[in-house]
Amino acid sequence: MDSHTHPAAEKHEQHLHGSGESGAASTGAIPEAKSDSSHCGEDDCKAEARALTEVVAAFLFYKKYVLNGWIYRRLGHIDDLSERHREIVSSLGTIDKIKTAERLMRENYRFLLELVRSNGFGVMPGRASSLDDLKAWYKDFFEDRMHSPEPIVKEGYMDKVLSTLKQLVREWSVEGRDERDQTFGPAIDALEREFANVAGESRGGIRVLVPGAGLGRLAFDICCRGFSTQGNEFSYFMLLTSKFILNSSQSVNQHVIYPFVHQFSNVAATSDQMRAVQIPDVLPTSMPFAGTAEFSMAAGDFIEIYGSESEKEKWDAIVTCFFIDTAKNALEYLDVMWHAMKPGAVWINVGPLYWHFDNVEGESSVEFTREEFIELIKRTGFVLDEEQFEECVPLPYTSNSRSMLQYTYRCFRCVARKPK
Repeated sequence: MDSHTHPAAEKHEQHLHGSGESGAASTGAIPEAKSDSSHCGEDDCKAEARALTEVVAAFLFYKKYVLNGWIYRRLGHIDDLSERHREIVSSLGTIDKIKTAERLMRENYRFLLELVRSNGFGVMPGRASSLDDLKAWYKDFFEDRMHSPEPIVKEGYMDKVLSTLKQLVREWSVEGRDERDQTFGPAIDALEREFANVAGESRGGIRVLVPGAGLGRLAFDICCRGFSTQGNEFSYFMLLTSKFILNSSQSVNQHVIYPFVHQFSNVAATSDQMRAVQIPDVLPTSMPFAGTAEFSMAAGDFIEIYGSESEKEKWDAIVTCFFIDTAKNALEYLDVMWHAMKPGAVWINVGPLYWHFDNVEGESSVEFTREEFIELIKRTGFVLDEEQFEECVPLPYTSNSRSMLQYTYRCFRCVARKPK
């Protein structure tokens, strides 16, 4: 899930199984995402279009950004060395390593280009168009941006592109399985314990909401247990990428990316830095309960969508993973969850309290300690399951398992219920 979000807040659903209001899931190819913009005002639609354009610009700017910032700069630094030092560096294979990184970064760009083209962005030439048409469009696109008073790419957006590549590892690769098992696994287990008396083929009527769904894997895995599941996400980086994986994947390990190629520090071996990661590790169209369980992704602001009257008491369960601390005011999140949950529904949470808007200029933010937040849960009216509460769970997030530097969050897990 992305910590900074775009201004659009209308609800747009990607129906990945079934269509419209049929309720039945298709066992064939996943249909393309559909948007419901009937309530989108002109200003909101323009803001949404601008936000989408900024994200697309970041994806498309990747090649120039990394080649200038990672490759040519490093080669220039080596050129500045003394002749003796250059010979030593060359004999180590360091220059060859950098040139290999350049080639792999170009491979990443091809993947990102396919991702953007698959989403049918504006007047961008589609997959059937020639390479010359695409190059001409690309040139015009960035020439227009260069003459704009705004930056070519918004500040911080290139970091989001690199983070998206790592998020793909976490959610849709074999390499990310261990991280998913640590983070998603216990949450799914808690959900299954809650509905242990309902067989998988009979769970389609149990509706589960996953806010901050990122690239959709947690919601997908829950749906694979038979629950009708909806993921909610606000970041266009996540939405465009999840749509590509969920709707365009034709085979397991169809794509190859190099998410760690940008890391030149804390690297034990060149092979660690240059290693390939194949995605997706499962085919999203292959769901064991496709005939009974629905799966969808809803794009928009969690508070505005699920705080609406139409969402009141619609959900049997909410599962939040590394989501709560994206709130500017966590009380609003708690109020909206309470509003959206049916009486007797369960809320399962795992994550840290890394308040994303803490000290962000121009943004309001209220930060709580874990003790304070647990008290807020109770004051909202939830009944905390004390037996399932864990207060210091070490968890990684989009980690590079072979890096010499590892970050770990001390998370907490909790299960709470809305009384009947």
